[in-house]
Amino acid sequence: MKQSFFFLILVGECIISHFCLFTCQMYDYYFVNMNMNWTEAQQHCRTHYTDLATVTNRKDLDKLRNMQRRSMAAWIGLYYEAGTNETFHWSLPGLDFFFRLWDDEYYSKKDDSCSILTEKGSWSIDDCGKKQPFICYRGKYHVILIKENRTWEEALYYCRHHHHDLVTITNMDEQRWVQEKTKNASSPFVWTGLRYTCTLGFWFWVSDEVVHYKNWASPGQVNECDMSGAMATGGEHKWFKKHDEEKFNFFCSK
Repeated sequence: MKQSFFFLILVGECIISHFCLFTCQMYDYYFVNMNMNWTEAQQHCRTHYTDLATVTNRKDLDKLRNMQRRSMAAWIGLYYEAGTNETFHWSLPGLDFFFRLWDDEYYSKKDDSCSILTEKGSWSIDDCGKKQPFICYRGKYHVILIKENRTWEEALYYCRHHHHDLVTITNMDEQRWVQEKTKNASSPFVWTGLRYTCTLGFWFWVSDEVVHYKNWASPGQVNECDMSGAMATGGEHKWFKKHDEEKFNFFCSK
């Protein structure tokens, strides 16, 4: 009875909607007129925004170019990683690098590793230790790690009272973004907004999103009643079915 009542409160009528929250939307960009090296700029952006500027398409680039930045060069989130997989990466982990707009000077600066948006609006690379302004972005997908150990139901009520809801993960990009933040967790797992209903016999997101993307560590169990979904904070960050009364850190969506 408790399970049925709780399910009705959480879900109501399930509205099926599909949003590409991460890769299809433009970011909000912020020019920071402070002189920092690339690593310092990255830390500043991750503390106060989401990360150093990421550009995935022409619309992102146009928005970046139109910023009021007094024609100054500025760090963006692209860097060169030496090693076995020698290529450029975005500061945001797991985001593919495919859109690019290098200037002519790029090909003569192979000793440098960090990228800038030039005064003319193209990309180039520069000495990572050089201090200059930078551009941060705030993504459309906002989550916050709550480093308090609570039951799943306590975590749900906390998120809905102080923020928006327990986190929903609908694609690989969102999974990668959340799992990067789990590195700061103080519990072996973190609660998500994934819940099992015994009444109807399926898993659902408390935000009413349908469970299409899945990252389970193991196949379904015989009895999943009173279970909710938690992400491991180590290893491959798989999802695990955990009893509601266990206490972990948790993610809220903003």
